[in-house]
Amino acid sequence: MAFTRKFLTEHGVPEDQVDAIMAERNRTLQDYIPKADVQAQIDAAVQAAHVEPEDPTKSEAYLKLAAKAAKLEAFGGTEFASVKVPYRDIIWEKLDHAEKHKPYAEQLTELQSSLPDLFIAAEKPEEPQKPQFGAPTGGTMPKGEGLASFGDAWGFVPKKG
Repeated sequence: MAFTRKFLTEHGVPEDQVDAIMAERNRTLQDYIPKADVQAQIDAAVQAAHVEPEDPTKSEAYLKLAAKAAKLEAFGGTEFASVKVPYRDIIWEKLDHAEKHKPYAEQLTELQSSLPDLFIAAEKPEEPQKPQFGAPTGGTMPKGEGLASFGDAWGFVPKKG
């Protein structure tokens, strides 16, 4: 159903309002863009706005955080147990952290020979004492030979006579 002047006046719309409605209708039709043209504009806007996402693992903040995590992980590991705690940062700075580096254990062994004061002296750890429950065991298992009776086993020798 189209809004024509005839339709509007037949339905009781005053003439001044009909003029306003018709003017508004003509204004909106002038701004009308066909759907095919709109899709082309949408596609062009999407292409203009499309940006390749940046890899977050390449950012400076990520690399700094990853280096700190690697440092803390190494400090908590067994390799750095031989380094005195106040000197761990100094030793860390002297290590090679390149992508293909020697294992930290090897590097620390080399540094230990040149900087022995920064490392804890290697002591042979004492073997922990094993708990002992009850008396120590001694003797041997019974062999099933020998004493034939209860009296012989317990020393009850019957008296004769």
